[in-house]
Amino acid sequence: MSTRVFVGGLTYRVRERDLEKFFRKYGRIKEVAMKNGFAFVEFDDYRDADDAVYELNGKELLGERVAVEIARGVSGRRGDRGYGRSRSWRDNRDDMRHDRYAIAAF
Repeated sequence: MSTRVFVGGLTYRVRERDLEKFFRKYGRIKEVAMKNGFAFVEFDDYRDADDAVYELNGKELLGERVAVEIARGVSGRRGDRGYGRSRSWRDNRDDMRHDRYAIAAF
C-alpha cells in the first residue's frame, strides 16, 4: 500500500526533479505534489517511506534543512488511524471503540 511523506522547509528553488532525486534511492515514487514551501511524496510501499523518513529527516536539500515525516491524516499503512478516502467515519469510529476496550483489558 502506498504512503505519503510530508517534506517541509523547502526553499523556493526546489523543483519536482530535485525531490525525485533526493528520494529515489529509497523506493519507487508514485507522485510528487509540490506546494508553497512544502511537498508530499507518495511511495508505492510504506516500508520505503519509513526508510526515507528515518534517513532524510533533518538533512539538507539545496542548502536548507528539511523536515521529512509520514503525512498525517492519510491512510495507507496498515494500522493508521487517519481519515483516508478509502475508509468511512464509521470504520474509524469502530476502530476507536475497539482500541478503547483493548486498552482497558490490559
